[in-house]
Amino acid sequence: MKLLITRPVVLTGAGGVRSLVPGLTVEADAATAEQILAQQAGIPAEPATQPETPVTPRRRKSADAET
Repeated sequence: MKLLITRPVVLTGAGGVRSLVPGLTVEADAATAEQILAQQAGIPAEPATQPETPVTPRRRKSADAET
């Protein structure tokens, strides 16, 4: 998952200590991404994939129906 870092964060874990600065985009595994998001230090940089949903235009009522 790609995350955009929004504030300074220091991560410690099996991979060692990592300092991330605001404005940095990082590719993180699920566990690391969860840790960054839990500290409110990042936001997803790529939109989540959503299934294609057909968009149906809204119909307007005719002027006769409104009176």
